[in-house]
Amino acid sequence: MPTIQNLGKMLISNEDIIKYYDTHQFTYTHFWSPTALHYGLWYEDTKNLPEAITNTNKFVVNELAIDPSDTVLDAGCGVGGTSMYIAERTGARVEGITLSGVQLKIATERASRSAVERLLNFSQQDYIHTNFKDATFSKVFGIESICHAHKKIDFLNEAYRITKPGGKICVIDAFRTKENLSAEEGNIYAKCVEGWAVPDFATKEGFSEDLAQAGFKKIVFHDLHDKIKKSSEKIYRQSLFAYPIKYIQSKFGFPRDLSSFYQKSLFERKIAIYGAFVAEKI
Repeated sequence: MPTIQNLGKMLISNEDIIKYYDTHQFTYTHFWSPTALHYGLWYEDTKNLPEAITNTNKFVVNELAIDPSDTVLDAGCGVGGTSMYIAERTGARVEGITLSGVQLKIATERASRSAVERLLNFSQQDYIHTNFKDATFSKVFGIESICHAHKKIDFLNEAYRITKPGGKICVIDAFRTKENLSAEEGNIYAKCVEGWAVPDFATKEGFSEDLAQAGFKKIVFHDLHDKIKKSSEKIYRQSLFAYPIKYIQSKFGFPRDLSSFYQKSLFERKIAIYGAFVAEKI
């Protein structure tokens, strides 16, 4: 079977990413979750999607050991759901950044109605080039957002710069399992990254090496692959209902985003795995 060697990155610009989130936010809010854009984590006692999403928030808090003394960066904060959870549950100060103006407006409005508004701030920034001073944050995290960086090392270098000595980082995302894919695997992979406006997924090994190159130590990977299966199946089922609409739209020149359909195969065949890296700045 032919293989795709040295997969190239999709030509994705910040403008493409902004357009994706600005145009898809309505769907995320009304057909997935009003507070989050990620898969969530399903444990044996998890009853529904809101609980699964809360489990991801809890995972970040626990792995980073966030407490009231912390200043936290949510890199790619979406509509601010995790930022607000952290501020409300821990009393930490949280800064959320996003490229999307639509998301920024939602996050800011939600924060203004929160009892912990004073602990929250949201701004429109690129997490590769932020306006924060060196050693601003004690904790930094990104949930399904760092995949949008063309070079993951660029984000990690910036994260290292703005993290205080003794601080920690957590990145939850999909990671490609190998460099070379078969033609069939490559098609599944391409449909997903194209639909999600992602240039590529880093390999697990490559991301670990980038963390070390940026200067982070005590690097640990948590395999969460089985914890997203129910969400992946839910997204797949939703894609089947939406397929006729997307087909009609394609006849009028709209691009066909098939990532929701193909993501199930992406994870079931372990072309990519889902997990979390946690590391420290010593």
